[in-house]
Amino acid sequence: MDPFEYVVVITSLISGLGIAQILTGTADIISGLKNIKLSGSLSLMVFTTFLNLIQEWYYNYQYATHVASWTLLVVLGLLIYPILLFVLARMLFPTGLKSGVTDLRAYFQEQWKWLYGISISIIVVSAFHDVFYSGFTLLDQTPKFIIISSYLFFIVLDVKSQKAHFIFQLFQTAGVVGFIVFTDSPLIDYNLINE
Repeated sequence: MDPFEYVVVITSLISGLGIAQILTGTADIISGLKNIKLSGSLSLMVFTTFLNLIQEWYYNYQYATHVASWTLLVVLGLLIYPILLFVLARMLFPTGLKSGVTDLRAYFQEQWKWLYGISISIIVVSAFHDVFYSGFTLLDQTPKFIIISSYLFFIVLDVKSQKAHFIFQLFQTAGVVGFIVFTDSPLIDYNLINE
């Protein structure tokens, strides 16, 4: 095994745990649907986070060609993104002490600042990866800076409107789906890299 294979195993494991959180939480909601008040904003965040976890796993293979030297600092830098996605996936569903919560609208209203703060962190780390590992420029990160500004707008102005949150999350979801559809690139043939 080469260094990339070791790294991709741990990042895939963390992404897999995040996906498991999303699937488990979704199954719990479906199984108790008659006792749960759904939140459109939270549902969209769940779907977007799921897509981001899949995307993280898929795009991890680019690092086989983009990273020349696998130091511990590089590995830790690359692990931050899937770890933050896992934390977000875990926080999207009321668990532990809040397991009795059945009003997901109230849960989202209580937690949205934390969820948005983690989302900002994820985007910042993604921009960092793009610049330092994938060779993109800061100018290429403009869409990410706009998204960060949008999240900050909600946090700073303490926007309480469920409708505003839903519209914002709808745009977020459309952006992620659009990115996946319009920039779909083939998975790197890792065997060709090693030959």
